[in-house]
Amino acid sequence: MDNQFPLPGPSASPETTSAPLPVPEEASPPLPGYQPPSAQEAPVIKPSPLKLFIPIGIGIVIVGLLIFLISRIISSLQPKEGRVTSGQPVTLTYWGLWEPSQVMKPLIDEFEKQYPKIKIDYQLQSPQDYQTRLGTALEGTNPPDIARLHTTWLPIFANSLLPAPANTISATEMSTNFYPIVNRLLVVNNQVYGIPLTAESLALFINTTMFQQKSLQPPKTWEDLDTSARILKDVDPLTGKITRAGVALGNTTNVDHWPDIVTLMLFQSGVNLYSPKGDELETTLRYYTQFVTKDHVWDDTLPNSTVAFANEKVAMIFAPSWRAREIKEINPSLAWKVVPIPQLPDSDVVNWASVWFEGVPKNSKHPKEAWAFLNFLASAQAQQLLFESAAKDREFPQPPANKAVAVVAQNNPVLAPFVTGLETAKSFYTASSTQDSPNGLNSRLIKYLEDAVNGFARGQSGNQTLDTLNSGFAQVLSQYGISSSPRTTP
Repeated sequence: MDNQFPLPGPSASPETTSAPLPVPEEASPPLPGYQPPSAQEAPVIKPSPLKLFIPIGIGIVIVGLLIFLISRIISSLQPKEGRVTSGQPVTLTYWGLWEPSQVMKPLIDEFEKQYPKIKIDYQLQSPQDYQTRLGTALEGTNPPDIARLHTTWLPIFANSLLPAPANTISATEMSTNFYPIVNRLLVVNNQVYGIPLTAESLALFINTTMFQQKSLQPPKTWEDLDTSARILKDVDPLTGKITRAGVALGNTTNVDHWPDIVTLMLFQSGVNLYSPKGDELETTLRYYTQFVTKDHVWDDTLPNSTVAFANEKVAMIFAPSWRAREIKEINPSLAWKVVPIPQLPDSDVVNWASVWFEGVPKNSKHPKEAWAFLNFLASAQAQQLLFESAAKDREFPQPPANKAVAVVAQNNPVLAPFVTGLETAKSFYTASSTQDSPNGLNSRLIKYLEDAVNGFARGQSGNQTLDTLNSGFAQVLSQYGISSSPRTTP
């Protein structure tokens, strides 16, 4: 295997692909203030191409800096709350998701200590129909002042959000303090659309007892993983039924997070998800299905992958960090560890990310105060408080989005591979577990991807399967103003 996933075998070589469907012209984005990212690479925030000033110019700059510093000193002497509101106390309604009130309390308490005239009413929302309820609230006249969203929802809701005002966090600060993938997802045209508290990725969970029994090392490449999966698999000699699977890969029925896994594999093989086509696309999808169709190291008779791993029915699974708590609750005595995602040899390291963030609705009654709170949430202090609070609540907190705090999280051996993976992470609108509505952007794209995976698993024509995937992606993305060609930055 060299720079791409290997084909299942000589008999399964890619069919000659027909000419790809023409990519439709880029639709005008429905959101006037927001252009969805369209390139796989993170945008670079470039400094102004100014040359060296002549001595007179340098003097002007020095005078300007002195004036700026004096103004900042005077500003810092003012009461903090006075810079946001000098009137009556303000209560901000905060729609949270996933994190219980007791986990959020320490950082809310610290913010209220620094800003005595601003109170935070944290309201934990049910994930059931959350995207729909949030959409209704954003269009109304009484939305929450702060709400949690997934970055894949920005093409839908960006026009209802207020980007960061000039006196709060800047695009440059985002680029400095957060991972490249965070900057790419939340900074568009130098506008910051929200603040992430955590940034989730994928890693490989392995059963250490099973690996020791077979004298195996954790796989570093996909070829290693394929070999290990076949060695670790056990079958009933009479029925041929799998009694212990090697790895949970190959189908869409009982592999948790399969959309993230498949999308990651496509990124690793160089497929442009904004216009999926080419030999690498077919090779990768066939490779994914071969774990079921050829190697038979997993099948749809087994429990869902997370439960199967906790019950020692499979040796390896791919999962985000938050699955660690579920695994330990099911089987506290299980011997396991987490290692980095396998990579293709002689290729750039590519990982996966899924990011939730806090945003401020445009119709918020207290937008300045809301962004003051988000500015606080972006700080290392706030993210450290959240990390420590979550660790007390569940032992395995999610990786912080702020890089300075994430370094501390690397001391946890379970979290270390997830944190490391964020430096080279990519993301797309096929993230799983985002609670999208059935007709949402993610849901529709995942359905096209699911049909393609299942088509190859059933032996359908490669040409037909890939044409349907490509045209389906093009149609859905264009409806949200998402370009099929890379975005250029000035």
